[in-house]
Amino acid sequence: MSVSTIDPKQLKKIRVQLGITQSELARAAGVSQSLIAKLESGLVDPSFSTMKAISEALRSQIRIEGKKASEVMSKPVISIQSNVTVSDSVNAMKKSGISQLPVYSGTRLVGSITENQIVQLLSTVDDPRSILSKPVSSYLQPTFPVVSAATPVEALFSLFKFVPAVLVATGDKVEGVITKIDMLSAEV
Repeated sequence: MSVSTIDPKQLKKIRVQLGITQSELARAAGVSQSLIAKLESGLVDPSFSTMKAISEALRSQIRIEGKKASEVMSKPVISIQSNVTVSDSVNAMKKSGISQLPVYSGTRLVGSITENQIVQLLSTVDDPRSILSKPVSSYLQPTFPVVSAATPVEALFSLFKFVPAVLVATGDKVEGVITKIDMLSAEV
């Protein structure tokens, strides 16, 4: 099974949650311990192949058979309304320590916005205010996939090749969110 690569900024958090040392991770990924230390401190930019090897090594440490989406989801779901500004969405992400938000219009899920998307948008303009002052509705991305609370976690791995988050619902009510870090932290 192919594995999505983790965000290098999340490496230390995931490694610590899994209870493995830098040396153990380095050995499992076929890299040096000093490279792991440099990645965790943000001193180097990793290649895709390095992060893929590290991601696979971390995934090999996780045993999630039999778990359901409801068992690994984070809650409450932090979301925003489509009429708030992009700047407000950045502040919400920063305050909550997250990198993506589902977007609602009233009670209806209408899309999503991510920090990667905002960074890309800002890189295309001379004046950031031209983007930051506009409503999120101007830059909506598709909604995150919604799965039932009973969905087996194993079924979700392929989704994370394409999306940064999956929403978990019971009926019409979204109850939680699963991100890549939740998947990697889902040890038995």
